[in-house]
Amino acid sequence: MGTGQSLFWHDWGTPVTAVGKAPGPDSGCGGGADPLDVLPAASESAGGAVVNEISGGVFLSPVIQGHTVILRLPPTVTPASGGLPPATPVFTGRDVQLKEIHGRLAPQGPDTPGGVGVAVTVLVGLGGVGKTELALQAAHRAVAEPGWFPGGLLFVDLFGYDDERRLSPEQALDTLLRYLAVPVQHIPVDLQGRSALYRTILKGYADQGRRVLVILDNASSTDQVRPLLPSDSDTPVLLTSRHTLTFHLGERLYDLDVLDSDDGVELIRRLLEQARPGDARAAVEPTQAARIVELCAGLPLALWVATALLTEAPSRPLANLAQALEDSHRRLERLSRRSDKAVRASFDLSYQALSPQHARLFRFLSLNPGPDLSTEAAACLLDEDLFDVQDLLDDLALAHLIGPGASYGRWRMHDLVRLFAHERGNAQAGADRPLEAASRLFDHYRLTTEAADTLLGPGYENPGRFADLAQALNWLDTEHPNLIATVQTAYHLGHADTSYHLAFALTRYLKRRRHLDDWIKVSATAAALCHLHGPEGGTALALSNYGVALAEARRFDEAVKAHGAALAIKRRLNDQRGVARTLSNIATTWHEMRRFEDAVSAYMAAARIFGELGHHRGQAHTLTNLAALLNDLRRFDQALAVLSEVADLTQEGNGHDITGLMARGAALAGKRRFDEAIEVFNRAADIHRRNADHHEEANTLNHIGNAMLQAWRVDEAIKAHTRAAELLQKTGDLHGEATARNSLGLCLRQSRRLSEAAEAHTRAAEAFHDTGDRNGEGLARTNLGMVLVALGRPDQAVDEHTRAAKLLRKTSDPNGEGIALNNLGCALRRVGEFAGALAAHDRAAELFRQTGDRKSEADVLNNVGTARREMGQFKEAIDANTAAAALYREVSDRHGEAEASTKIAEALLETGRFEEAAHASRRAAEILRKTEDRYGTAVAYGNLGVALIGLGSYREAVDACEKAVHLFRELDCSSEETTARRYLFHAAGELKKPD
Repeated sequence: MGTGQSLFWHDWGTPVTAVGKAPGPDSGCGGGADPLDVLPAASESAGGAVVNEISGGVFLSPVIQGHTVILRLPPTVTPASGGLPPATPVFTGRDVQLKEIHGRLAPQGPDTPGGVGVAVTVLVGLGGVGKTELALQAAHRAVAEPGWFPGGLLFVDLFGYDDERRLSPEQALDTLLRYLAVPVQHIPVDLQGRSALYRTILKGYADQGRRVLVILDNASSTDQVRPLLPSDSDTPVLLTSRHTLTFHLGERLYDLDVLDSDDGVELIRRLLEQARPGDARAAVEPTQAARIVELCAGLPLALWVATALLTEAPSRPLANLAQALEDSHRRLERLSRRSDKAVRASFDLSYQALSPQHARLFRFLSLNPGPDLSTEAAACLLDEDLFDVQDLLDDLALAHLIGPGASYGRWRMHDLVRLFAHERGNAQAGADRPLEAASRLFDHYRLTTEAADTLLGPGYENPGRFADLAQALNWLDTEHPNLIATVQTAYHLGHADTSYHLAFALTRYLKRRRHLDDWIKVSATAAALCHLHGPEGGTALALSNYGVALAEARRFDEAVKAHGAALAIKRRLNDQRGVARTLSNIATTWHEMRRFEDAVSAYMAAARIFGELGHHRGQAHTLTNLAALLNDLRRFDQALAVLSEVADLTQEGNGHDITGLMARGAALAGKRRFDEAIEVFNRAADIHRRNADHHEEANTLNHIGNAMLQAWRVDEAIKAHTRAAELLQKTGDLHGEATARNSLGLCLRQSRRLSEAAEAHTRAAEAFHDTGDRNGEGLARTNLGMVLVALGRPDQAVDEHTRAAKLLRKTSDPNGEGIALNNLGCALRRVGEFAGALAAHDRAAELFRQTGDRKSEADVLNNVGTARREMGQFKEAIDANTAAAALYREVSDRHGEAEASTKIAEALLETGRFEEAAHASRRAAEILRKTEDRYGTAVAYGNLGVALIGLGSYREAVDACEKAVHLFRELDCSSEETTARRYLFHAAGELKKPD
């Protein structure tokens, strides 16, 4: 009934302060065994991949999600550029609009007048009026301009007026993000997340001077388009639709009308001249040419079809074609608009000119459920020789009844032509036997997919349909839209078995490519069909597949429900092996939901059943999953015992006193009495200057810089550490210079001078290594890892943190090891390894408890809260941040308590608990203002504004957002200022509305 057992049982599975470390630890996410022992080595990002990292406080949705967005982007959007359809060489009648649009797409200089809205150009009008062609003409001309769009372009057909092929915003964003080379595992599941990531990447391109042109073709509504609009004004959008779409973003609307008589005649003349130079029929019969334009209602699509008839018959007078077009009212009365009748009259006339074999193929092409089809698929429809059918398709393309697809050998129909072909097919159903043709097409899709799926499985034997896995994947990628559409439509034509078997055959491919939405859709269809048509065993298998797909999309409650329904069927059928497999799937889902004890019980029950059946492979698989869960629970002895059992099953072995001043200053700094600490350190530095002791002056400057950094006096801290490094370099103290540069890197990171920060930490690590200080090297490397995360290079960051933790462990520095492990957890969260991230944070917290470092333990809990929130576990996130706040209060760290309150507010906002979020944000803002943390205060006010909007307290929301805007402007945080201003405008707008 489809795939093998391996589809359904498998494992499921993302900064504390060093010496001089920046305040406000990063955020982190998963549990598990010691990450230094079990985590796979991270590799460098592939060339051209997009890595997105969000931290701190950018407003991406109704809440503040991050502080900065750092992107590492490919130089061009090659896949998108390759997908731009060609523009026709004959184009007329739109010169004014084309010139204006060309100007709108030009790069805007800093002095260019205009607003800050999204640069959207909307082309609207009747189907076939030439909206897409005008967009393509403008796009090709703009892209050809040197320097206009160095980032490339994105083109997507939204199929807005086709009920079967219409793309939802989620599907369109999935396509666009893949075009932008976002790794599939980083594509968010929800619409809001996808839209935010898409907009962030486009803004990143624009900010780096690599603008991208976005073309959204064939949209049907503002709801379909709005999530696809960039957030910046530097990324232009060309949008086409049959409806007048407005977004109130300063868009320019072009309502395209049909061509007037002169332009229509000119189009006919140029098309004929292009096909056969010297063809002067339009000049010889100008009146008849004008009559053809009139009968075609000036619609460019109709004129193309009509002119194609003339091109194919070079001796045919225009008068003859005009006379044939006069009889239009007897054709296609389904649409009532006159222009639509004219279009269909043109289609019908072209159709009447086809031979019976051409006409039959034309009708059959509308049976394909997807957006385009291959010559091979068309040959299956007609059940004729491949090359004979290719000739027929070429003829249909000459008549402009079909057009070329994205690559050679693929064909597509305009949606109006498709409807026309479908209606003609219905009229000829008795003679054509279309159900037999559809059956041949569906068999082609199913059998070829099953052959490709064989190559995706473990230990496959190539059935010979494809040369290798790469060829199989290429076919699946190309036919993917058709295959999904076939699953969704085949059963309507009496082919429920095709829908069912094709859904299963697609499972491994959809999982591999992370097409989770499609996986959920087709598995749900299979489950529903089995429920209607049986057998029960097939229903249970389909439900299990559905549950796995839901869990992959982190829809855990629905996944458990699906697995539970499958379990009930298996028990009713007394299928004990199926019961065990399903219990293992449920346990895996509970593991991801952090229902650990339930997961342990389910795994043990499954293992017991497998053991009773003598199914050692299933038992071993289940016990391995159980061991992974026990590691997450930090019950390592039990995990080892379980893994030993697995080995058996598989038969494998397995005053003026300077010292006093420095100590006092350190104590004051520890109590966050930074001004007093800096004053004391300065007294010590003055003594060293008077004594001309530059070496000790430099060491004291390092302490001053550390205190200033924690007091958020970042620029002064940079000056202090820079001076210290210069002095120590002059004194030849390489180790001391390394200490100064390590602290300097932390300040540069806080100031967002990331490249300089990376250089400072790298030089420090090398100097520590050269001087034999492995402990110092470890601290420098974990600080370098934090900068790499901020630079969008989390894989490299994982390597650095892992190396640092090992170094610090070898030097018997549990506190330093805890710092590195906590930072490792943050980096792992950036690459989506949530289980490993939580394991790292757990180990770090344990080390800090052992050393009695309650403040650092609180830092870890704050990172755990961030991780839980990103996993969608909002209750757990709030609990962790609340525990962190309690620890900060215990050690009198008011600033840390405020940071925890800010994170609590963010989680509460995501759950719609606005009253509590407002309270937490007010508390955070009050404390952060007193500690002179302007950025943190701005974030807190922004959160407060969002919460107040949610409560409908718009006047107070305006006040909070204004404060956030003001602070962000002072800090030169333009992105955050823009987001805060957006909420300000929203609140102000609501305030102006009448009651």
